[in-house]
Amino acid sequence: MNNKTIQSIRKVGGDYFKLIYSRKSNKNLQFHLDQFNHEDYYIYKSSNRFKEVSYQDILEFKNGGYIFFKKDLYDNEVIENWINWLYSNKLNRFPYLSIPFPPFNP
Repeated sequence: MNNKTIQSIRKVGGDYFKLIYSRKSNKNLQFHLDQFNHEDYYIYKSSNRFKEVSYQDILEFKNGGYIFFKKDLYDNEVIENWINWLYSNKLNRFPYLSIPFPPFNP
């Protein structure tokens, strides 16, 4: 576990939310992790190259932010299809993944 200060974008434990590193925050990562069960969410690194990550990656918090999608509301296959479509069409200029993709395949 690291000692970075973390800010949440949207309500932690909701249908989707994002945790980002922020010097302005006064809350650490453990504060946010205590508010939800990580097994209920798909976790994606939201900076640079979007990809699904493990819970261990969250604990290390090496990236600028992570986005969490509730498993019972979002389909991991649709998320992966959108990510693959973005990169295969050279649309990888999205700096951050911050909202869910539409619920259909591109």
